[in-house]
This record gives sequence, C-alpha cells and structure tokens, in this order.
Amino acid sequence: MPATISTTTSVSTLLPEYARRIGAYVGGFSTTTNIAADNSVVCTTLGDRGWDVDDILNDFYIRISSGNNNGSIRRISDYTGSTGTITVSGTDLTSETGSVSFEIYRYDPQRLIETLTDAAQDSFPRIYVPVYDRTNTASDDQFDITRPTSIPRGYVRQLYAERRIYSKLYADNIVNDLNCDLEASTITDWVSSNVTAAVEEDTNDPDNAVVWADQRSAKVTVDASSVGQFYLSVASPTSYEGQEINFAIWVYSKTASRISPFVQIDSESVVTGAAHTGKGWERLTAVTDANNVGSTIKVGIQISSGAQFTCYVDEAIATAGREELPRAGRVAIRNWYEQDDKIYVLEKIPAGHNVLVVGMGMLDFSNLSTTAQEINENARRMLYNHAAMLLYQSEIDTVDSTEQQEALNRFNHFRNRANENVGTMVPMSMLRNTASS
Repeated sequence: MPATISTTTSVSTLLPEYARRIGAYVGGFSTTTNIAADNSVVCTTLGDRGWDVDDILNDFYIRISSGNNNGSIRRISDYTGSTGTITVSGTDLTSETGSVSFEIYRYDPQRLIETLTDAAQDSFPRIYVPVYDRTNTASDDQFDITRPTSIPRGYVRQLYAERRIYSKLYADNIVNDLNCDLEASTITDWVSSNVTAAVEEDTNDPDNAVVWADQRSAKVTVDASSVGQFYLSVASPTSYEGQEINFAIWVYSKTASRISPFVQIDSESVVTGAAHTGKGWERLTAVTDANNVGSTIKVGIQISSGAQFTCYVDEAIATAGREELPRAGRVAIRNWYEQDDKIYVLEKIPAGHNVLVVGMGMLDFSNLSTTAQEINENARRMLYNHAAMLLYQSEIDTVDSTEQQEALNRFNHFRNRANENVGTMVPMSMLRNTASS
C-alpha cells in the first residue's frame, strides 16, 4: 500500500526531473494550433527556443501531458523549424479543442518510466515507503496473521494491537445519534440501495465471528449485477460546511476489491476509500471536504457490480473538522517472527483488536502514469541514479563498439553517484524481542 515519505510526486514531476538529470529532456511546450485528428503538433514557440532548424528534432519523442491525448507518446518522424510543425509516427492523434501541453525527450519516455519502475526495486531498501497496514484483526486463540503483500519478507518492523472505539459512546461521532453501532433489534436509520440488510445476532457456542462488537451487526447482501449502497445520512449536514469529513466502518468480507467505504455530499460524485482486501474484519476509511453542502452528507459502504454478494458491517464513526479519524490506544506486540507469508505471534492477541503491521515497502511504480508517489527530493536523487544505471547498462549491451565506451562512462558516473548514498533512508527501527525467531 502506498505510504508517506514526503510530498506527493506524480509522473508529471518525476519523468521530466529524471530526464533532465541524464540530459534527455528537451523541454516543456504548449501547442499554438489545436491538434486535429492527424499526426501533426504545431508550436511556433519552438523556434523562439532555438529549435528552428528543419529535422533537428527527428527521432526525438513527444509526450502529450494534457487534453484528450494526455499521456500519449509518439516518435518524431519529421520537423519543420520555420513553422514549429512536428510530425509524429504511429496512429493519428485525437483532435483537441484548445491548447495542450507537451514535452520533448531524447529517449522514449516509456523506456524512462520502465527504468524508474525497475529502479524502485533495485534501490530497496535504501529507499522505501513506511507501510502502516491495518487489514488484519485478531480472533480468539489466533496466533498467526498474514504478512501484508506491501511489505517484503524480512521487512516487518513492528506489530501493535489497537483497541476499538465504541462508536455509540464516542462523543465526536456525528452519527452517534443514529444506529451507528447496529445494536438495534431492527435495521433502523440505514438506507439500503440495491442491497438487502438484516440483523445478525451474536452467539456464544460457537462464537459468531461476523458480529464485530457487542450483540449485533448487519448482514448486507447486494443484488446481482447492481452497484449497492448501505449508508447513514448525517443529521444537520449544513453545520459541517467547509469541514473535513472522516468516516470509518468495520466490514467483514472474504472477497477482495468489491467493498469500499464512501462519503457523498448531496448529489456530487461519491468519494471512496481503499477497497476491502478480503481478510475478514477490516476497518475501512474514506475522507472528503464538505463544500457547498445543500441537504445531505451520506456515509456508508458501496459494493461494486458483480455476482450476488454478502458482507457484514458494524461500528460506524464519522467525524467533522478533524484531520484524521480517532484511534484508541495500542499495545506493542514484542514476541513474533516471520515465516513465508505469515507473521507468527507467540503471545495472545486480545480478540476484537485491530493488528497494526508496520514495515518497509518498495516504491509502487506499477502504475506510474496515474499513481502519485510520495518521495522526497533526496530520495528521488537516489532513485534517478539507480534508474540511470539501468538505462546505460542496457545500452552497453546493445549499442555498437563506438558507443559502448560512452555508455560505460555514463553508467560508471551514475553508479558512483549512487554509491555516495545521498538520499539513503534510515531503516525503520525493529521492535521485537531478540528471542522471537
């Protein structure tokens, strides 16, 4: 799971910055004639920047960074310096109704992105993202939990048991005057859309594992081929105008990616949080700002379209004006060890507690074109050095003998920069008894 290092950085920052570092970035420009459904891109200011000679940009690459063609990459097959007309190879571009931004590179931008992706693995653990995973919960007599896939084996650093907050008794819960804990004998206050909801009663022999707290939860079944919602409407919603709304709800599911928490202001777009990972009870969260509130603030779960599907929900909390959701105290678990994809705990974890797994994860560049990364300037420098090493290492193996020495010199340059360790992060501290192995 993505986690914070520093400021959020997307491909629009990473790619030009990396390309400038290796001398592959020509510059960023804007079209001066709207792109038509053909293979031409016109920018008369290219000549003003010194690119006024015919064919000087041939075999360079253009990456369009806004508009209908956002993200499109094309090789430049011809260039007319007097008019700033770029002719690109490949399929025709999509027509635009206004000026769009684009960038020009000496190397294929997709190749640069791929070296960044590989460098994210090669630079680990010198560069990492702190992972705080709360997708595991404890049950009676449970002594193992699944290691989060976002943390490679050997890089779990800390375990904690987090106590739950009683939603009905929490004073700052703006839905605590409703059936937020689902302890009523019938499903009241909750609105069902394309779902059927029923009360789920707890039992003792055997224990009913799908009741998270106290005596009841809600069994929610979504209709086949329908998007379902199960939600509460906040009372006096205009009282929270301009405030941040945080929402959390406990959900039980053994199917991943179907259920998401959501917050919706009036009829605006539904804002969802991270989807359920299918590990049983998980605390799902969503957040948005309550701007231009008319009549409603909805908080609840949304289930994606698919086969008929059942999950269980309990203990909903929504807050207004806070920067994050409340959490109860936590207790460190010190006797544990890793084995394969499991974490084994040598002490009893209290039932009904969330298990917080803290560890070091790799940068996630699997979807760099759309996913923002949170990585600070010094760590980016280390990342670019590793990426450049990979780029020029591949050139050593592919170029002819006259260019091999140049590629080797560049490889050695960036290897030396990487070995200076500028940007290397201090590893997270280990919290574990030494005998736990």
